Amino acid sequence: MSLLLLATLATPALAARPDEGGGFASFEDSDVLDFVDGPAGIVRVHYSVSGPSVTVLDDDDGSGKPDYPELVAATAETVLVLFEDLGFRPPVAEAALGLDHLGGSGAFDFYLVDFGGSADGQFAVDDCGGGQCVGHMLMENDFQGYGYSSLAQATDVLTSHELFHAVQAAYDARLPVWLSEGMAVWAEKRFDDHSRDFFWLCSAYLEEPTRPIDSPPAGTVTAWAYGTGLFIEYVTVELGLEAGPALLEATESHTEDEALQAIVDTLEDGGLPLAEAWPRFARWNLGTGPRAGAMEGWDFGDALGQVPMEVNAEGLLEDDNRFYPVATTYWSFLHEGGPVAFAAEADPVGPAFSIHPATATNPRAPAGDAVREFWPEGTAPIDLGELDAGLYYVVGSYPERAPESTKVHFCIGAPAAVAACAPVDTPEPDDTGAPDDDTGTAPDDADPGADGATDATESGDKDGCATVGGGAGWLALFGLVGLARRRR
Repeated sequence: MSLLLLATLATPALAARPDEGGGFASFEDSDVLDFVDGPAGIVRVHYSVSGPSVTVLDDDDGSGKPDYPELVAATAETVLVLFEDLGFRPPVAEAALGLDHLGGSGAFDFYLVDFGGSADGQFAVDDCGGGQCVGHMLMENDFQGYGYSSLAQATDVLTSHELFHAVQAAYDARLPVWLSEGMAVWAEKRFDDHSRDFFWLCSAYLEEPTRPIDSPPAGTVTAWAYGTGLFIEYVTVELGLEAGPALLEATESHTEDEALQAIVDTLEDGGLPLAEAWPRFARWNLGTGPRAGAMEGWDFGDALGQVPMEVNAEGLLEDDNRFYPVATTYWSFLHEGGPVAFAAEADPVGPAFSIHPATATNPRAPAGDAVREFWPEGTAPIDLGELDAGLYYVVGSYPERAPESTKVHFCIGAPAAVAACAPVDTPEPDDTGAPDDDTGTAPDDADPGADGATDATESGDKDGCATVGGGAGWLALFGLVGLARRRR
C-alpha cells in the first residue's frame, strides 16, 4: 500500500476536475457522462455510461440509473449526515469560497473514474481560503481486479474514509499524515463498527509499538501511519465521541509539528493526562489478537493483530532498552514463583511499567489485568512482592512528549538475580593529578533516524487506503497535496 503524491502547488489554485481533463485520473473525450443525485441532494455522482471509464451499469431496481452510482450517492449522504451528527463541521461548500457550482450544483461531487489499478479513491482539493479548503471526490469506476469483497464494501470504506478528509478541510489545520490518516481510519469505524479496514490498519500499528505515535517511518507512508487511528479510538472510548470534533478544533491552534499536543490538550481537557492515558492505552494493546479476552481493554481485541514481544525470558528478564516518547515495548518472562524485584543500572526516569499474568505458559496466551504497576525512580531495587509461578507479560511505555528517548538497562526477576542490574559501587580515584588513561570518545548514543525512531518496513496492501511520500500532511495550505488510495 502506498500513497501517491499528486500535486504540490506553490500557492492555492483551482484544480481542473476529471470532466475537464484534470486531476490524477480523468474522463476521456470518448466517455459519455451522466450523473445521479443522492436522495437528499447533498451529493452528486458523475459517471460514464460509455467509454474508458464506463461504470457498472446494472439497474436492478429499475430506476433508470445504474445501481452503483446510486449506491455511492446514498452512502456518501449517510456518511456526511453521520459526521454532522457527531458534531463535525460539514465539508466547505463551493459558494463559501466564491466558486461557481463546479459540478453543476451546490452538492458535493463524486467522479467515478478508471484509476487503472493504481488507486481506488482520492479527496482532491479545488481551492482554499481563510485556512479552509473545498474539494471533490474521485472514486474507482468499477473496482474490477481490486481486493474488496463487493462494491458495497468498497463504497463503505471509500466514502467514510475520504469524506472525512473533506471534513478535516473545514478546519484551519495543517495535519501531519499520521493524524490525518489516523483520524480518517477512526472515522471508518464510526460508519461501520465492524470495519475490516479499521482492524487491519490498526493491526499494522501494533506491529511496531516501539515507534513514537507521531513519528511514522520516513519515506513512503505505510499502513502504520493509518493504524495510529487506534490511539484516536482510545481517546474517544475514554472521553466519548465528542472528543473527535474537539480534537480537530484543538489542532487549529497548533502547527503541524505540534499535532500531538492537540491530542494531549484534548485528553487534559477531558480530565485524562497523557501520563495516565498512554500507559493504559499500552496495556490495552497487550490484550489483542490471541492475547485478548482475559483483561480489561478493547472489546474488539481479538479482531486485531498482536504486539511483538521484545524478549521472551526464562527466570530473569534483562534488557537494555531504548524507550521512545509515546511508544511502548513488551516482554514476557517465565517466573518460578516467589518474590520479584526490579532493578536498573541508572535512574530510569520516565518509563512506566506494568506486569500481567498470562493464562498459560505460551507467550501467545491471553493476558490478564495488571498485577503490578510502577514508575521506577532512583537506583535502589524495587520490591514487587510475591508472584505465583507462571508466565508474565511486562509492558514498558514512556508516556511523555519528551524531546529525546531514554535508554534503560533493567532486570525483573528474583531479588538475588536482579542484583546484576543494580549499580556497581566504584572506588573514588586517587587524587594524584595523573591524567585519565581513557582517551577514547564516548559512543554516539543519539536516537536513530531523523524522525527519532528506526525505520519500519513497508506494510503490504490489504483493506487499507493509500499513502503519500514524505512526512507532510494530506493538506499543506501553502502547498496542496492530494492523496490517492491505491488498490490492494
